[in-house]
Amino acid sequence: MNLTKKFTNLRFKAPTMATIMATIFFGSFLPTQARAAEPAANASRNSTIQSNRNGRVIAANTGVGFVNGIAMFASAGYHINPDWLIEAYYEKSDTFFFGTSRARAIRSKNFWSPTLYTNIGVLHRQTSGRNEFLDVLTSTFTGKEAHYDIAYWDIGPGFSIGNQWQWSAFNVGCDWVGIYWPVYASSAKITKTEDGIITKKTADDDLKPEASARLLRVYFGFSI
Repeated sequence: MNLTKKFTNLRFKAPTMATIMATIFFGSFLPTQARAAEPAANASRNSTIQSNRNGRVIAANTGVGFVNGIAMFASAGYHINPDWLIEAYYEKSDTFFFGTSRARAIRSKNFWSPTLYTNIGVLHRQTSGRNEFLDVLTSTFTGKEAHYDIAYWDIGPGFSIGNQWQWSAFNVGCDWVGIYWPVYASSAKITKTEDGIITKKTADDDLKPEASARLLRVYFGFSI
């Protein structure tokens, strides 16, 4: 009989409803509080990045990217307000298999969030170089040494989208993707050199404006 009472005293006791509710409440509250702290911290960082542009008047950047070849570029701008910048832009790139391209632009840079921006403007590009394909082709068929130097320019709108991060007066950013769409191209000035004899001509119908991609243009700079 005593053994039975001891066994009865050791049997499992079911938790009460209050214990279950307390466990669910406190167990779910702590992770939720931790998750809520992360968006609050991100909002604080974004607010700091955006506030770092407040009071800035002049901005200057330099960087490197890809435009039919490796391109070096620089820009200088004036802040209309913390989220709107008007800037002058210059770039130089060595195009694959041809020559050198130089571009100048006036652009409007608009921030739509603390870091996200779009950049739109009008770009004027000058391209000059030697057409290696024609050099090899004509030399092969005529047996003479020949070179074709070509120069032309085009103009049109450009657009890009990117992110920029600001720390005090310093910033780092990247145009992730962009496009330049020339709407007009000049006549090509062609200089042919064959066995020391130079011949010049203008080709009115040889050039057709074509859109070109502008990718991964990383830059850094400052603003005051």
